[in-house]
Amino acid sequence: MVVLQIQQFSGIVNSASRARTKRERVRASKIVCVQTQVAPSRTQKIMENISVGGEAGGAGGVYSYKALKRLDNIWSNICTQPTGPQETQEIVSRVSGFSQDYSVGNNLVGTFDIAVCGGTLGIFLATALCAKGLRVAVVERNAIKGRDQEWNISRKEMKELTEVGVLTEDEIDEVIAAKFNPNRCGFENLGDIWVEDILNLGVSPAKLVETVKRRFISLGGVILEDCSLSSIVIYDDLAVMQLSKGDILSSRLVIDAMGNFSPILKQIKRGRKPDGMCLVVGSCAHGFKENSSSDVIYSSSSITKVADSNVHLFWEAFPAGSGPLDRTTYMFTYTEPQSTSPSLEDLLEEYWKLMPKYQGVSLDELEILRVVYGIFPTFRNSPLQAAFDRVLQFGDASGIQSPVSFGGFGSLTRHLGRLSNGIYEAIDGDFLDSDSLSKLNPYMPNLSASWLFQRAMSAKQQLDVSPGFTNELLHVNFNCMQRLGDPVLRPFLQDIIQFGPLAKTLGLVMLTKPQIIPSIFRQVGIPVLLDWSVHFFMLGLYTFLSAYIDPVIRPSLEGLPSKTRFEWKRRLEAWKYGAGLDYEL
Repeated sequence: MVVLQIQQFSGIVNSASRARTKRERVRASKIVCVQTQVAPSRTQKIMENISVGGEAGGAGGVYSYKALKRLDNIWSNICTQPTGPQETQEIVSRVSGFSQDYSVGNNLVGTFDIAVCGGTLGIFLATALCAKGLRVAVVERNAIKGRDQEWNISRKEMKELTEVGVLTEDEIDEVIAAKFNPNRCGFENLGDIWVEDILNLGVSPAKLVETVKRRFISLGGVILEDCSLSSIVIYDDLAVMQLSKGDILSSRLVIDAMGNFSPILKQIKRGRKPDGMCLVVGSCAHGFKENSSSDVIYSSSSITKVADSNVHLFWEAFPAGSGPLDRTTYMFTYTEPQSTSPSLEDLLEEYWKLMPKYQGVSLDELEILRVVYGIFPTFRNSPLQAAFDRVLQFGDASGIQSPVSFGGFGSLTRHLGRLSNGIYEAIDGDFLDSDSLSKLNPYMPNLSASWLFQRAMSAKQQLDVSPGFTNELLHVNFNCMQRLGDPVLRPFLQDIIQFGPLAKTLGLVMLTKPQIIPSIFRQVGIPVLLDWSVHFFMLGLYTFLSAYIDPVIRPSLEGLPSKTRFEWKRRLEAWKYGAGLDYEL
């Protein structure tokens, strides 16, 4: 009996002990939860205190903290995905035969010469084609409207929009929100170079896109907003598009202007990881008393550690059109997608720390109007060749922009005349097979040669050069270009690489600072330099062909068969644009 009572008492004690232990564990877990709960970042606090308006399509068209986290999630997935092809959704499929032999559905909106998917930048090409008398429709998953944040561009590039019938001179003046000079190329602790009329205009995308949209409609263009592309079936005579609302649209040619994350682009590349990435963060803020000039580029003095990654940080800054004290500042870096790469939020946290020193102002003195951010993937094999009959990539989706630039508006204006003429001729002659369409996005050696610059400006995780190498390299290059004059410096500042100016600059750098050459070899690597040498040779060859062979061939083009004439015209354009000879000082 005594033993039984002792056992019962022991059981009660053990039960009480277990209950007390359980309560303690629960209490301890609650304490741990409270202790480990992540406090809001400075970025989150700032962004959640800003009133965010409606979102616009295209890069940089959203400003909310939730949108930042969504984009960071996309970036994280890119960094952690395995190399090589991935399984992707099939958007485009090919069917033998004519569309009339198949049932394409009853909800046919109409049949057009061209359907443009993606309206923010696609509306520019659509309007240029509509001005040539083609029947054009634009499909946009949101509303076609430009963002609040201004695009920075030069007057010369804006004038190219008038030459293709997209804008008038008066309309250009109406969409310019800010003008400023001079423009600085700065290198921390090493010196500055000042230029005039480079990216010295702030253009309102909201006004610009709305103006072009009105022009497009007045020319007879059709707009389908708030509906996205579901699939495309390619027939021998037409491309038939299935839209998200169940509508069906057919056209002779589909233009993919859906940007870097186009589902068609993803299918073509089979989800392959980008070769490089430009990460951009920044803000537009009120309270800058010194606000009359801009920074085209400003290089930090050395490598910075952000999260677990080495990065070299670059800056741009421009007066904003919203007020005399308003200024937009960007911080950007080049990197390869890898698991240690910093997130956009990581970069923004660094931005809030460094921007006040860079701009000479306290963060407490500023009213943050909006926070901007973006990721811009780049591929070495660009521009993208047409992978399907009747489908052509345009703008960022085509990879036509320089790998060292972010945003494709400047390259859009540069190539708009060439592409609108070429597409019109392709439609007119029915040259809509993938081989013919690829000639509209040809190999361009000056674009491929730019890859060396991105590699030189990207920080390695295992440093084998001095932390200040990139800043020093840029400074000596820009100094040499300034000594060689405007014909060398100005094209480079507008992302146009030419053989003569590049050869002169490289020669002067070797003479001025030969001791930097071994560091260049260590930074970029022998294989990259050998690959670049091929593109440099081709840049020289294209320059020779465009300058001396083009004038001999061009007069005889009109006597050729239409298909041969189309191909030769595209070849002559490839020589000219691939050598950067379309640029006029």
